[in-house]
Amino acid sequence: MWVVDEERDRVFTRRVARVARWGVVAWSVIGVLVLGYLVYRYALYPVRVVVGPLLIATGIVYLLNPLVTALQRRGIPRVWGSLLTYLLFLAVTGVAARYLVPKLVGQMTAFAGAVPELLQRAQDWALRVTGRLGVDVEVGEVFRSLEPGGVAGEFVGRIFSFTVGILHLVLVLVLGMVLGFYLLVDLPKIQRGAMALLPAQRREEVRAVLDRVGQAVGGFFRGQLLVALFVGLASMLGLFIVGLPYWAVVGAVAGLFNLIPMIGPWIAALPALFIAFTTEQTGGILALDPGWPMALGSGLALLVVQQIDNHVISPNVVARTVKLHPVTVMLGLLVGGTLLGLWGMLLAVPLVAAAKILALHYWDTRMQWPPPQERPSPPEGGPAGREPVAAREEERREERVTSAR
Repeated sequence: MWVVDEERDRVFTRRVARVARWGVVAWSVIGVLVLGYLVYRYALYPVRVVVGPLLIATGIVYLLNPLVTALQRRGIPRVWGSLLTYLLFLAVTGVAARYLVPKLVGQMTAFAGAVPELLQRAQDWALRVTGRLGVDVEVGEVFRSLEPGGVAGEFVGRIFSFTVGILHLVLVLVLGMVLGFYLLVDLPKIQRGAMALLPAQRREEVRAVLDRVGQAVGGFFRGQLLVALFVGLASMLGLFIVGLPYWAVVGAVAGLFNLIPMIGPWIAALPALFIAFTTEQTGGILALDPGWPMALGSGLALLVVQQIDNHVISPNVVARTVKLHPVTVMLGLLVGGTLLGLWGMLLAVPLVAAAKILALHYWDTRMQWPPPQERPSPPEGGPAGREPVAAREEERREERVTSAR
């Protein structure tokens, strides 16, 4: 009878502990969300002008820190290693800009000037298709909104405008690179200073968690940047081969939006198909005819690039520490895009991955029942944490005999 009561109490205690764990987790999530909103609303939003440079600086640190650390291990002082790595990075970036930027600027200017003509051809094509199908649709109203005077036309004009905000963009890039260099040089000092603010008994735990977060976020940033570079250059080459006009612009869009997981590669196909169906120009090596031949060729080129990325490049380049369910990724992208637009979509996956690491660590170390220090050691001859029933009965029998004497 005593054994039954003890087992029932044990089961009841486990159920209460489980409910308590989920209650603590739920209130912790609510508290983190409220704290995040307050920090964003009253700390980050008033100084949002520094968000761009800090993000660029953080990306530079995550990208170059492994190389600087490797040079430091070989005996090169960190400041000289940072300077050497920075010069190499700027040299590669400058050479790429020297050959790609003029081509991009020229094609984007030409594309911006050809947008009204391309929209008119798209409207004529849509009218012919709807006429053959016998559907009466006011196609003109849709395409008038895409003209330079319409809402969408104004949006397109802003995208391909090089005069508005160019000074702000240059300032953000320069400040981000300067901040990135100083952070790269003083990163060990910053880490030691941050650890000195923590209690001594918690430093190893915090350091281990931060290492895991750094590996996940840093691996994601470095992998995504390299993959985006490959996708952009490979898309440019493939679209040039099939003869798509403005191939450099579409390839740059493919590389940029490839930074956004899952939905980014599909966005790059839209301008390629739009140009293929509305242009009258051709070129490249294959010189496919405008219309369906060029559209199929462009789609096939982008598909081949994506398949190489998905099966060869990304599995070997992008860190596998970021393991998130596709539904979690989609929800993170929606929330990030709603809050911060394109920046939010770029940062959604690493932030969600970091939050997952922190939540799992908290669950494993703070939400166990019974606590690790109170958990009994496994007895010999029985399962972990349980005494054999026969052994307990024998102890109780001896106690009754002793008390009777």
